[in-house]
Amino acid sequence: MSWDNDFAALFTSNAKAGNILQIATMLGPTSCKIGNLILSGPDLLIADHLLHSVCTGVSMTAPAGGGPCTDKSTYISALKAGDLVVITQISDDKFIVLERVVST
Repeated sequence: MSWDNDFAALFTSNAKAGNILQIATMLGPTSCKIGNLILSGPDLLIADHLLHSVCTGVSMTAPAGGGPCTDKSTYISALKAGDLVVITQISDDKFIVLERVVST
């Protein structure tokens, strides 16, 4: 089976089990809201890469003659209030924040 078939099968099996993907709005770095439901603390498992800023492009400038470099790298921030995320429910009281999403 190819990766795209495996990926489709994963979502099909999750949908049959009642696990659907939903969009939530982050209230802060570790809490979110779906409709009127607020999730935080033990309710949430969050993908690790969303909890830290991540470098997306490295750009360093070294001055002529030496000295400290200037960091002009670009970063994606950690989750913050207002971010939209994709979540899914995995048990009666546990949700997973899978990824941050943006509109273009």
